[in-house]
Amino acid sequence: MAIERPVLSSGGTRPARFTQHPREALYASITGVATLLVMIPSSEAFTGRSAASSLLGTMGGLFAASLVADTIAHASERGGATRPSTLRHILGASIRALEITVVPAVFLLLSDTGIWSLRTGLMLAIATLTITQLVLVLWGLRGSATTKGQKAGYLLLQLAAVGGVVLLKVGVH
Repeated sequence: MAIERPVLSSGGTRPARFTQHPREALYASITGVATLLVMIPSSEAFTGRSAASSLLGTMGGLFAASLVADTIAHASERGGATRPSTLRHILGASIRALEITVVPAVFLLLSDTGIWSLRTGLMLAIATLTITQLVLVLWGLRGSATTKGQKAGYLLLQLAAVGGVVLLKVGVH
């Protein structure tokens, strides 16, 4: 039994590439929240620069892993080398891990200026990534046949996922 993809309002089918970009960014933003949460208990051991470097390093690794995994998956699925146009698409999806890190990194770096403490910078960065996740959920649902109630349900589900990450991090540390 074939699974149908959601239909866009224009009558076409929704290609996987429309969902790949928000999916990659959601994974990255949850990883970013987890990375930042680990720093809060020992925020005095970090500077804004070192916290931003840690976040960017984590997201850079996620970017590289995503790029390699998607390239290998495509080559395996298609049975050959990946075309340049497909590589551009894979790069576009993978780069979301770095794009969503810019504003949180700026908040962390601003703490070195004395405008606020690193702990405040960490909280602002976490809030930014959480809001980003909610926007990404809505972005991923654009053009779908979901109702407002279903969209609200997906937003609550994403908030629960963030809450789960917070609870796990607090419980472990």
